[in-house]
Amino acid sequence: MNLEMKAIKHSEWASEETYCYQANVYLDGKPFAMVSNDGHGGSDRDYSHDKFKGDYREYRQTMTKIDEYFKSLPKRDVGKYDWAPEGFDESFEGWCHEQVTNYLITKDVKKALKKNKVVYQKNDDGKMGLYDWHINANSDALKKRYPESVILNDLPIDEAVKIWRGHFG
Repeated sequence: MNLEMKAIKHSEWASEETYCYQANVYLDGKPFAMVSNDGHGGSDRDYSHDKFKGDYREYRQTMTKIDEYFKSLPKRDVGKYDWAPEGFDESFEGWCHEQVTNYLITKDVKKALKKNKVVYQKNDDGKMGLYDWHINANSDALKKRYPESVILNDLPIDEAVKIWRGHFG
């Protein structure tokens, strides 16, 4: 089962307790569902995509299979929180939330890489941090000054996002 979220539209100003968003979900490369949330703390809504080749019954049967797939996955964040040491069940809605989070973080990373000359992760004395390099420099000059640094500009966007996300949450 290959799920992918595309055409994500997010409204920052309308997001209160949850993301206010709308997106398309593709199943095995084909349009399957439209998902959305109004951003006021309620659950996501899902509808069959206009291009889905089945009827409502087939859509709901496929959603049941997707729900069963997520239930079969191991729990997430086991032992991470004192108030929920058993962790959290995986779910389609949780997956959707994660996709929107990844979309927004990727957008932030791309903005930072475009706005700043060089963005890098510096490691001195075991401390990790992301810094903006505001002087007129390039990655070679930065490498000479901080040889242990990882330059996000030189990485594929997925790797840069992983480092960014590891630092900021």
